[in-house]
Amino acid sequence: MDLTAKLEQAIKIYEVGWKPVDDELYDLCRRRASHRDYSDVYTKVTMIGRIYEAGISRAFRGSGNAEVVVARELVAQSGLLEEQLVALTGRQFDRQIALEIVELHGRITGSLATSTGNVWLTSFVSKYLHFHCPVVPIYDSNAAGSIGRLVGRGPAASIRDSMVNLKEWATAYRNFVAAFVVLYERAWAETSLKPSVKEVDYLLWQT
Repeated sequence: MDLTAKLEQAIKIYEVGWKPVDDELYDLCRRRASHRDYSDVYTKVTMIGRIYEAGISRAFRGSGNAEVVVARELVAQSGLLEEQLVALTGRQFDRQIALEIVELHGRITGSLATSTGNVWLTSFVSKYLHFHCPVVPIYDSNAAGSIGRLVGRGPAASIRDSMVNLKEWATAYRNFVAAFVVLYERAWAETSLKPSVKEVDYLLWQT
């Protein structure tokens, strides 16, 4: 099946299936937009983490309640989140914004690692950022496995090398986003569908 057919099928299934769930999470993040109010942040951490099975509690190695600790650390990073999400919002996904997303993701996951027992919550952070700013690609093990079947290492290498230097354990999201850029550019160049980042994400989930 070619890319157009795969993407068409994924978008169709998404529209009648999971999209209403996502719409509720987008709405939640609009209604509770604050990154400084603990109750707003805790609600978003809990809802996004559990609905998307981000495994916060399962992976957590710190002390205390995992979702509480993560919410408090995100509040501590509210200035960074506010500044960077405003800078990302309303822009088209491209190579430049991908670099900025990877840097923000790395800084947030790094800050969380200090409170989670050095656990790098790569998947959760990508999902949390995405529902505040839909241009952020969602990472999980399924998407990472699928993208390797659609994008070769070679095409993504130059994009990956242009991105910020991260600690070794933080490179998973960088490598994923580099390959995502290639797939997204192909989807726009080779099809007439003009998919959103979320629709390409769902293609990965379906593949």
